[in-house]
Amino acid sequence: MIFFYQFIFLIITYLISAIPFGLILGKVFAKVDIRELGSKNIGATNATRILGKKLGFLTLIFDSLKGTIMVIIARFSFYESDHLHLFLVLVSFVAILAHIYPIYLKFKGGKGVATTIGTIIALDFSVGILAVCFWILTYASFRVSAVASLVSIFSTTIFSTAYDAPLSQIIFCWAVFILIFVRHKENIMRILTGEEKKI
Repeated sequence: MIFFYQFIFLIITYLISAIPFGLILGKVFAKVDIRELGSKNIGATNATRILGKKLGFLTLIFDSLKGTIMVIIARFSFYESDHLHLFLVLVSFVAILAHIYPIYLKFKGGKGVATTIGTIIALDFSVGILAVCFWILTYASFRVSAVASLVSIFSTTIFSTAYDAPLSQIIFCWAVFILIFVRHKENIMRILTGEEKKI
């Protein structure tokens, strides 16, 4: 029976994590559709460029929290479950996929960085905080969000291995890094040609 409840929880996680906060904030407070402006992405970076720092920051927080909260709820709801950490990894991955491929927007969502870091903070606090630190340090050095994002997500694979995290977490971090790397392929091409915009 617990597997049925976990399956239902994964569906709920997807539906909640697929909420496009950047798009909602843009329409409610700025009367614009950020999918039609800038990079046309619904994530925090484009929201900051189009909507300004305050709404961009709110987008970042909400996109992060929707992953964090679902993992925390899962941890306390299924604490007696066997293989709890594996289930938390599944919840994390579903939350990230929901942000990247939201059913509400015909599966065209964001890059997944904020949601990824949010889930990792809830999954492994030390690794998540170190990833945030690496994002801040890299961004302060290069002023390019894509570079900071790729470095911070890659750092989770290194830190998870260094801290002897469960194998499921290490595989999760590598899978998410590859996914986000692919999602940033256009950014990477612009970085290589010196055309990527700074914030």
